[in-house]
Amino acid sequence: MSTSATSATSSIKAGWAERLTGAAFRYHHWFGLLCCFAVMSWGVSGVMHPIMSRISPQPVAMRPPAAQISLHKALAPAEVLARAGIDEVAALRVIDWDDKVFYQVSLPGDPRRRYFDANSGSETPDADALYAKALAKHFTGNDSTAKPVLLERFDDDYLSVNRLLPVWRIDDAGKDNLRAYIETSPPRLAGLVDDTKATLGDLFRLLHTWEFVGTDGAQNPLRKSLITLLLLTTLLSASSGILIYGSLWKRSSLRKQHLPSRRWHRTLGIAVAVSSLTFSLSGLWHLLGSESRETPAPLIGRLPVSELQLPGAMRHGAWKEVFAINLDGQTYYQLHAASGHKSDRSHAIEPAVEHDHRVKPGGQMHAQTLYLRSDNDVMLADAESLHARCLARQYNGLPDSNIVKTSFITQFEGEYGFLNKRLPVWRVDYATPDHAAYYVETGSGALATVVRDSDRWEGWSFAYLHKFHWLDFAGKDARDFIMALFGLGNLMVAVLGLWIFVSRYRR
Repeated sequence: MSTSATSATSSIKAGWAERLTGAAFRYHHWFGLLCCFAVMSWGVSGVMHPIMSRISPQPVAMRPPAAQISLHKALAPAEVLARAGIDEVAALRVIDWDDKVFYQVSLPGDPRRRYFDANSGSETPDADALYAKALAKHFTGNDSTAKPVLLERFDDDYLSVNRLLPVWRIDDAGKDNLRAYIETSPPRLAGLVDDTKATLGDLFRLLHTWEFVGTDGAQNPLRKSLITLLLLTTLLSASSGILIYGSLWKRSSLRKQHLPSRRWHRTLGIAVAVSSLTFSLSGLWHLLGSESRETPAPLIGRLPVSELQLPGAMRHGAWKEVFAINLDGQTYYQLHAASGHKSDRSHAIEPAVEHDHRVKPGGQMHAQTLYLRSDNDVMLADAESLHARCLARQYNGLPDSNIVKTSFITQFEGEYGFLNKRLPVWRVDYATPDHAAYYVETGSGALATVVRDSDRWEGWSFAYLHKFHWLDFAGKDARDFIMALFGLGNLMVAVLGLWIFVSRYRR
C-alpha cells in the first residue's frame, strides 16, 4: 500500500475516533441521567442479594425421612384400589409413614393424593395434608398446629421460581411466621419462607425486576420494553464514559479537574466500567431469552389398576422408594433398596431372565435403581436410562435414533443449575442442530428443563458475567463480597453522576 493510501486510512480512522469521542462528551450526561435511577435500583438490589441468601431460613434436614418399606404382609395395590372403586391412577408411590406402609395414589385431575394402608387396605381420610405436616416437622423441626393449605398455582409468597406444584403450605405461628411448602410425591421441601425473607424478596423484585410496572412475570410487554431501553442506555452511558476517560488520559488532563465529585465519579466509573458492561449485557440477554426457558407441565400418567400386582420379589427385603411407572405400555415398579439391604436386592433379581433387555443375576443397575415388572419377577436391564429416554421422547416426540447419549446427574452444576430444583435427573442429549438436552426426573416423570445452544450461551453469560461464578474458586463468600462491591460501586457512580448533573444546572 502506498504512503498516501496509508495516510488516508489513518485519517479516516482518526476522524471516526474523534467523532465518537465528541459524541461521548456531548451525550454521556444525558445517557447517565436517563439510566441513573435504574442503575441505583439495580445497585441496591445487587448488594441485597448475597445478604438475603445468608439470612434466609434454613431447614434442619435436607433430605426426606429415611424409609424402610417392608411389603412382605402387604396386599397387592390392584386388590386395595379395586375395593375403593378405582380402576386407573395417574401415579402410585409406596411410602413409609407413622410406622405404617401406605399406597399413595394420585388420580387424574385431582391434586389431593389418597392413602391406603398397604396391609389392611383401609383408607386414611385427609392423609395428604397430614403427611405434609409430618414432612414439614421433619424439615423444620417445628410442629405446626395450623391447617395445611393446598396450592395448585404460584402466588406472591410461593413464587414460580420454586417450580414444584402442587404443594402444601404449612404455617408455623412461631418466630417470624415460618411457612414450609411441601411436595408429597416425591416427598421433599419445595420452599421455606418467613416474614423477613418475604419482605426482602418483595423489595428485591421491586428494585431489580420492577414488579411495580406489572405482575404478570418477565413477559409483561411494558416492563420488558422499559427495562430493555434502560439497559441499552446503561451500556451507552458506560461505553461513553470509558471513551471520555480514555480521551482525558491521552491528553493528560485527568488531574486538571479539581471538583472532588467529578474526580470520584471518573475514578469509580472507570473502576467499575467493565462490570457495568457485563451486568447490563448479561441482564439484557437474560431478559430477552427468558421466553425460551419455559417447561411444560409434567405428564399425566395412566396406570391401569389391574396391572398393579405385587410380585414376589418385592416382598423380600426393605425398600427406600417404590414408584409405579408406565414404560412403553408396560407397568413397572421403580425400586430403591434401603440402606444395608443389598443382599435383599440381589435376591430380588434372581428370577427369570429374558433376552438382552433383562439383567442377569448379580448384575448392577445404574444408581442402584431397579425396575421390576408389575405382573412377574422379571427385572429390566439398563432400565433407568431406558425410562429417561422414554420420558424425553414423550415430551419432544423425537425418535430414539436421534439420541446421542444419556447421563445421570446428581448435583447442580454447569448448565443444570439450582434454579431447576429437581435432583437426581437424567440428561438425554439429541443430535439436533441446537444440540438439545432434555433433563428428566425418573422419580416423578417430570421434565426439569430443556437446554439448547442458545440457552447454554445465555446461561453462561448470566452465570459468569452477571453472578460472577468465575470467582467460584475463591469461595462463595469472596465471590458474593466482590459482586456486592461492584454493585455498590455502580450505585455510587450513578449517585455522583446525578449530583454533578443537578449541580451544573443549579448554577
